[in-house]
Amino acid sequence: MCATATRSTRLLTPLLLALCGSAGAIDEYRLDDGVKESGIGLQPANDYSLAWLNRFVIQPGHETIHAVNLAFGGSLAGTNIPNGTPLTVYVWYDANQDGVPDHDPVIAWGTGVVANTGGNTLTSYALTQPATFLPGDIIFAGVVITYSGNPQVASIDTDGTDDINPYPPADHSFIASNWATTSAPLSPIDPAHLAWAQLPVNSVRNALYGGNGDGNWMIRLNASTPGAPLPVVTPTAIDMGNIDMGTSSVATINLANVGTATWQVLLYVPTPNPMPGAFQLLPGTCGLPPFQVAPGTSCDIEATFAPVRHGDHMVSVEIAGNTPPGTAMFTLKGIGSIFASGFE
Repeated sequence: MCATATRSTRLLTPLLLALCGSAGAIDEYRLDDGVKESGIGLQPANDYSLAWLNRFVIQPGHETIHAVNLAFGGSLAGTNIPNGTPLTVYVWYDANQDGVPDHDPVIAWGTGVVANTGGNTLTSYALTQPATFLPGDIIFAGVVITYSGNPQVASIDTDGTDDINPYPPADHSFIASNWATTSAPLSPIDPAHLAWAQLPVNSVRNALYGGNGDGNWMIRLNASTPGAPLPVVTPTAIDMGNIDMGTSSVATINLANVGTATWQVLLYVPTPNPMPGAFQLLPGTCGLPPFQVAPGTSCDIEATFAPVRHGDHMVSVEIAGNTPPGTAMFTLKGIGSIFASGFE
């Protein structure tokens, strides 16, 4: 598969740059200057699932993301992705903060259809629930779309990162794709595993320009100053009991959010790590991470203790997410025994 580009018109450049200057408020994350140079599509004509996304770094005071804004297609004179084509926008958290969107959790999403194709106007797609992060967090935002043929789909700006946010100038945009083959129909891209795509996720620099150029997708984010999640974990110290080997005990842990912003639970971090084999955390009503706890709500997770040796067992678990380190923690302990319940 190969990507193609169509040169777009620059006739509206002065007006669009002026609008972008005024629209470049502190509530918008952006990497483009408001005017595309190309529209990117895939060749030859086929059934495709295409993902394109940008990397952003969360700035202090603008930690809550509300919407993803996109431009589509190449020039108005070209063959562009049709208006009305369904799409899903995503926001990912970079779980290991390495800047590469390979196997990262989807934190928020929204749905809509393509609009304003071929132009420089960005269309806003609201997330089903705003996502709040911490300053300095690396995130990704973009879109996955399924289509047929070989139109120009994704709008790209290749003449420099704008000056509103001082991001490094390279390698902030990525692309991945699946396609139908003679032996198998199209399988849509799994947004949680972009590295598993037939064209595994790669930087625009490498995937489109062979290392000799770069560009930024016309993807922007609407952000605001957030409230703050305030997690309450009950209980914080759980005694799982004196348990015979070969049997188990279960405890329920309540996760409540009494703050004013959504609590994003991304993963559990045990100490020692990995989690000792005697303990296991189950989804309960919360589900598996990543999950969200809205303000004023709560959910439960379950812990099991099934001792694999005699003696004391203990693990401390931090609930990592969009709260400062050490904010949400609990400890599990138990004793492995023989005939702990006595003889009959």
